[in-house]
Amino acid sequence: MARTIHIQDSIAFALLPNGRSARLLEPFRAWIDDHVIVVPAGFETDFASVPRIFWRVIPPWGRYARAAIVHDYLYASHIVGRKEADKIFLALMRALGVPWRTRTTMYWAVRLGGGRAWEKAKKS
Repeated sequence: MARTIHIQDSIAFALLPNGRSARLLEPFRAWIDDHVIVVPAGFETDFASVPRIFWRVIPPWGRYARAAIVHDYLYASHIVGRKEADKIFLALMRALGVPWRTRTTMYWAVRLGGGRAWEKAKKS
């Protein structure tokens, strides 16, 4: 079943002193079917949590950045389960026109390696 997806075009953020993370200055929204995910102002994201060694292939910032913000928020908030958060990440990347190879690689990276981040956020 195809999902109806819309993701906010603009992101208002301030880069943090570490030069890698950002704090949202305004709420950021993604609509999936008849649901809206609102990432609140003040939320901090590192965009795509790609290990530095892979940045030449998949940098932390790219066409997928808006999907990564939503994914980071879903992991931090646990408003959906981990598997659903990862499926939403994949669907948002598809809607943003991220090439198949990149989005598939990123999806499987979070499916296989995101468990620690999910559990860490759960304890916070």
